[in-house]
Amino acid sequence: MKKIFLFLSLLSIGLLWSACKKHDFAAGQPSPIIAVSDLRALYRGADVTLTRESMLGAHQIVGIVISNPDSGNAPSGMVVLQNNRRSQVNGIILPLGTAAANYHMGDSLMIEVEGLSLKRVNGAMQLVGVTEGAVTKVSANNAVKPRVVSSFTIKQNPDAYESTLVQVNKATVTPAPKFGDSYAGDKYLVNGADSVVLHTEANAHFASAPIPSLASFAGVLMVSQNQAGQRTLQVWPRMLSDVSDVTAPPDPSALPIQAGDIIITGIIADVKGGDGNYEYFQFMATRNIDFSKTPASVVTCTNAGSASPNTGDAPGSGWVTGGGRTYAFNLTEGKVNKGDYFYVGGSNKRINGANSTDISSAKWIRAIAYVTNDGDGFGSKSSGLLPNSGNAGGLAVFSGITIDDSTAPIDVVFFGGSGKTTIYNATTNKGYRIADNDHYSTKDAATGTDQPFLFQGTNLYIIPHPTPADAGIFMKLGGSFDAASKTWITPRGNTYYTLSISSDISEIETGDSVTKLTN
Repeated sequence: MKKIFLFLSLLSIGLLWSACKKHDFAAGQPSPIIAVSDLRALYRGADVTLTRESMLGAHQIVGIVISNPDSGNAPSGMVVLQNNRRSQVNGIILPLGTAAANYHMGDSLMIEVEGLSLKRVNGAMQLVGVTEGAVTKVSANNAVKPRVVSSFTIKQNPDAYESTLVQVNKATVTPAPKFGDSYAGDKYLVNGADSVVLHTEANAHFASAPIPSLASFAGVLMVSQNQAGQRTLQVWPRMLSDVSDVTAPPDPSALPIQAGDIIITGIIADVKGGDGNYEYFQFMATRNIDFSKTPASVVTCTNAGSASPNTGDAPGSGWVTGGGRTYAFNLTEGKVNKGDYFYVGGSNKRINGANSTDISSAKWIRAIAYVTNDGDGFGSKSSGLLPNSGNAGGLAVFSGITIDDSTAPIDVVFFGGSGKTTIYNATTNKGYRIADNDHYSTKDAATGTDQPFLFQGTNLYIIPHPTPADAGIFMKLGGSFDAASKTWITPRGNTYYTLSISSDISEIETGDSVTKLTN
């Protein structure tokens, strides 16, 4: 028993001595490479000159270039290096001046850092003093996957993401871009409860590309600081493919056409000589419209006592009655911009009948040889679409090309005589629907009573026939229209402008009596 006790006592003393013995680290070789995370940790608010002693024997860093000078969207004269060691991702800026252009996204670099200074320059951590001779390119075309992070998380801990490749998913661009707005400059990416700046240099290859309203944005997170100590966090996309899951701003030219988007600004119903294929109608667009995406239609009506169908009575199906009463033009091709005049009408495209000035170079959206061709969907071929005397005729614009007798136009105007019999039947409640515009209203403003038809309630406005007949008189329907509110500031008047066979298109598009567009 005494021998066993003595043995256990000696073993305990031996283990205790072994536990207290200091390990000899000098027996191994220290790594020449320091992790960027450890390097950054040496900075404690003041510039640091890097020594082997301070880096525990290390004198190099390694990493992958994440900046992309080839795209033009990289900090001038700087290389941004990202390092992933010991499961920690960190980045650092190498100010190399003109030599920065020699290093490309995906290059693997090894940098001698002994003797360099670790500084914050304008708020960003940099290795100052590095020369091209201290840089060794190990390989190229290495892939780096961005870290997905919210703008809120970046704001909470910017040092953890500074000079690294990040991706902010499903971020909303603020201010909300309009269709066609570009990347160039600074925008905000709102993701959750906070935002960061999206920065694109003016000379970046994709600076003029249209920016989405919602997308996932990857890029290098750059930090800057002003004299007041306020930090700005910016995501610099390296190329257009850094932006994914794109939702573009709505194309206003492709939005459904609404009231006020197209206004009637002029009519010639009685050119010099025969009218067949020479009548035309002038309109103005108050926003950009692509008719191939958002079509519209124009319909004329004539209401002589002998016109059929529904001879001697109001049209049985309103604007879609067809036959010799109404005639349709479908606008399904072409584009117009805000403020453009455009034209619809007969195929001859002359300003004032046969042998007059050719105006085919104007913006024609639809022209039909209506003497020999029926209308688009309804309306019979005719020697003239609008009356030159007698009962009123009219011109209406509709959103879309599928309309029926219950569809109201988005703009309408009537001219001619005041006879009502062939235009509105109060007993059957048949007639031509009107638009809410400067001269007509679907409700009586005083009583609130519905009045959807011409010659119903207060809808009595008729422009008189221009005289004399066969003089080539263009009716200028000039007023002042606010494109933003889609309202008439000054209601349309009517100016009878007599054309000659040599008149120019500018005569019906300029002057005091044409429509003026504001906003």
